[in-house]
Amino acid sequence: MTDILKDEVFGELDFQEEAWVGSLDAPLYNSDENLTLVIQDYNKEGILDVQREAYKTYLQNEEKYKEIAVDYLLDYYKWNYEYIASEVSGVNEKDHKDVVTETQLFEFMTLWYLFICRDGSFGYAFGCCWDVDNGLAVLLSEEEPRVISRTQLENLHKINDDTIGLLVHYGKNAWKGWKKHSLFGKNEHLEIELEGSVGDGITEAQKKAYAEYLQKEAGLFSKFTEVLEASGADRIALPKVLYIDKEGNYGWICFALWNDKYIGVLLSEDVPSILSEKRLRNYRRRTMSVKPEEFGFSNRFFGVLSCNVFVWGEETEICVDKEKGSLEDLVPLINNLLSFLNHNENAVMKAIVDDAGMLKQAEYYIDCMEEAEGSTEECRVFILEDGTVVTLPLAEEDFIESLHLNEVFIEFDNEEQELSATLTFYCRPDYFVDPETNHIIAVNMDSKGNIRDVELVEI
Repeated sequence: MTDILKDEVFGELDFQEEAWVGSLDAPLYNSDENLTLVIQDYNKEGILDVQREAYKTYLQNEEKYKEIAVDYLLDYYKWNYEYIASEVSGVNEKDHKDVVTETQLFEFMTLWYLFICRDGSFGYAFGCCWDVDNGLAVLLSEEEPRVISRTQLENLHKINDDTIGLLVHYGKNAWKGWKKHSLFGKNEHLEIELEGSVGDGITEAQKKAYAEYLQKEAGLFSKFTEVLEASGADRIALPKVLYIDKEGNYGWICFALWNDKYIGVLLSEDVPSILSEKRLRNYRRRTMSVKPEEFGFSNRFFGVLSCNVFVWGEETEICVDKEKGSLEDLVPLINNLLSFLNHNENAVMKAIVDDAGMLKQAEYYIDCMEEAEGSTEECRVFILEDGTVVTLPLAEEDFIESLHLNEVFIEFDNEEQELSATLTFYCRPDYFVDPETNHIIAVNMDSKGNIRDVELVEI
């Protein structure tokens, strides 16, 4: 087959990079040029009838699709306004989400082409200044159109699920859909992201989790507001994505207005808890209890029994001094401690950051390093041993995200008949940089979760 094709429906087409390219004499939006047509054909096998029929459908409804695309792009812009405004210097008061118009929107966006997939799905692809590499696309061929990325459109895989609706694969081990919800008295879009490959699809646990979420949604908003108020009076975070992993753990990815960053909010436990976005995405079901038979001798400590559990979504080693108490007697106390930890991560982090002043200590260690080139009095910049670039003052969220629970070491006081535990944390990146020593943070507490002390320990 040659690189030039004259098609009865599309007209003259030129083959370019897995697609036939033509044009339609119909300038759209802010462009004076003809609309570019891109008809997918991975192996240069020729145009399919389903693509021709899709194009005929488009031509018959072009004016409708033009309006639909604008409506959905405006919704998308408003939904992501806080992020866009933080990324694009040209966004100002006249472009605010409450007043933005189509004309203003296309100051930030440019129509690239109409893309027609091998299965007959089609949509517009746009360039946008807040995502230069990926752009945006509006999938028009579905009963319910969708704003997706250009990459999603060009590599389209979709599922029409009875429970969740239309899902499109994102190309990063994730399926995405969306729903509308009412938050703080306003109707907003909420993107749904489900962990999963193209081949595996989505799990029954994810469908069950989504149904559970819908039942609990109103109450979760209320609980989340209480958690935010407890963490800071002026803190507002807007839920943007409902993330559900394969096992059915779920939570919101929110845009935090106090630092213009995304945070994670775990919702699938009894009380919502604030995590980093990364930790939410890597979260795995919490092991809320252990059994005596799960323990074996530790490879690292002589005479010590250990087993692995998940604490705060990370696999953690529980170590028990065998000589200081019967395992059968200790296990109920250990389970009480695990339950406390898994429901009170914020309290432990507060004890580390505020009560013990570890954030200030980390800043002290960083401040002792030589400043990087380009550092100023207003923005002091340092480069750590591992190459991480750090600015002072250090953001609390960045410090907390760097903390990783390494182990929980359990001892039993025979006289007091009380369990004590030492939680050890390492820091990645390591803010406690010292050429001669390494450091860990040790948190000492009892089985009821009372924190006795927090210290920086040389190892």
